[in-house]
Amino acid sequence: MRSPNGGRSVVTGTALIVAGVLPGFLTASLAPRISDDFSFGDSTLGLAVAIFYLTCTAFSTPAGHLVERIGARRGMVLGAALTAAACLAVAALAQSAPVLIAVLLVAGLGNAIGGPAVSALLRRTVDTGRHGLAFGAQQSGASIGALLAGVALPAVAIPFGWRWAYVVAAGLAVTAVVLAPVPAPGEPPRLAAHAERAPHNITSIRALALAAVLASAAGVGFIAFLVTYSIDQGIGEGAAGLLLGAVSLAATISRVGLGVIADRSRADPLRLAALTLAGSVAGYLLLIAGEPAVIVLAALIVGSIGWSWPGTLTLAVVFRRPEAPAWAVGVMMSGLFAGAAGGPLLVGLLAEHDHFTAAWSLCAGLALAAAATIALTRRFEAAAAAPVDLEARGAS
Repeated sequence: MRSPNGGRSVVTGTALIVAGVLPGFLTASLAPRISDDFSFGDSTLGLAVAIFYLTCTAFSTPAGHLVERIGARRGMVLGAALTAAACLAVAALAQSAPVLIAVLLVAGLGNAIGGPAVSALLRRTVDTGRHGLAFGAQQSGASIGALLAGVALPAVAIPFGWRWAYVVAAGLAVTAVVLAPVPAPGEPPRLAAHAERAPHNITSIRALALAAVLASAAGVGFIAFLVTYSIDQGIGEGAAGLLLGAVSLAATISRVGLGVIADRSRADPLRLAALTLAGSVAGYLLLIAGEPAVIVLAALIVGSIGWSWPGTLTLAVVFRRPEAPAWAVGVMMSGLFAGAAGGPLLVGLLAEHDHFTAAWSLCAGLALAAAATIALTRRFEAAAAAPVDLEARGAS
């Protein structure tokens, strides 16, 4: 059965995710322009972005509980309202770093609510056979947001002023909710065939959240220092920026592509996530070579393989708690945001002393640990299901 609102849900849901992450990305990309208006140095920027992600970490799980109570549509409205209000407040009121940081806390709340709300909407309105595509597109919102934040500097901030970029982000959040379809009252949830057999195990959800911590720490730590490392190794500043854009684009395409593979192959999405994370280890280790051509190759491997997992991991946690998808995604997103906050700190401690060999080895180890956590979760679930299967055979 195909939902007529499925495609619309995917587009508007992805747009809301993009709007939700934009306040953090815009603050980073527009920092040089912001500092023209008031004191906003590198350490202050780091604090501002960290607070945004830590707020997302702290409130994603409670936000999932909230969305389960109020519904996906109302959750999207609330998340969009907080995001839009925060962006407009930055544009109109941010005259100092403390004010900007305080407003980013509100933006973090909006982003924390948006992910679970969009997941719940997609769960109800998108046909089962397209869930991989839907959740892959949803999770591509972060990489699309990074791309748009980079484009905002030359396209909006330079000709019109940096505050207008936040106004555009607010408009995107509002537009996404206005155009989002409303699920029909009493519409039954659409379960995938293998979702009915998946263990509805809270322990599994939390284990996958731990995998998200590890995988996100590796990926965001890599992204945070790719440009700096590339320039240090002889790649020009402009080329390093283009490389970062290419990596973001590769991540966007690969998340959707891996979701399509999950739909068409009917493969266990956890297996796909584990394989891609394990494959990304080669990319992290290749970075150690330090040769410009090898850095480009390694970065594209990490971007296209090592950052393709969020959509399939979202798909997996929704399958494991189909009766409470917003809560399950909220728990997973808490882990993802925790890794996003902690990864750059760990890599930065090593990079500050030019220990990039250790930094990239750390990223490789984190990605491998994430893959191992997912593999162990699958094994645990298989072992837990085995006695049930034996009982069923005995009864028959």
